[in-house]
Amino acid sequence: MANNVRVKYFHVYGIAKTGRKKHVVTVVGKLEQSRENTEVTEIVDVETKPTNFVKGELKYKIKQMKRKLTLGMSICHPSDTFDEEIGVNIAKARIEKGYDLGSLETTNVTMLTEDAIMGELLCKLNHVIGHITDYISED
Repeated sequence: MANNVRVKYFHVYGIAKTGRKKHVVTVVGKLEQSRENTEVTEIVDVETKPTNFVKGELKYKIKQMKRKLTLGMSICHPSDTFDEEIGVNIAKARIEKGYDLGSLETTNVTMLTEDAIMGELLCKLNHVIGHITDYISED
């Protein structure tokens, strides 16, 4: 992303059960938003004389909004006391270190809005809770 990047974090958490054990899963979304100069190229008809046209290339720059959402996760061990802030910080650190769950990018202003971001977080949270044994090792 470009300079002048605005960053905002979102998070959700929920409880996953394995037998009698409860694991608190925290999912964090890091939204990066910026505007970048982007070169646009269009092929257009150019009139060289009346009724005579050739194909020409038109290039210009526009400022284009870019958004990137990266997801991170942490899981609180059942023997630990859940602390929301610690869970969020662990998930943020995993995003920063490249141990994220994946990312989405768009240049469309109607995509990755706050409600869409919360929807992504809730979908990922529900997936992890439903498949918790794929994300933890039993000890």
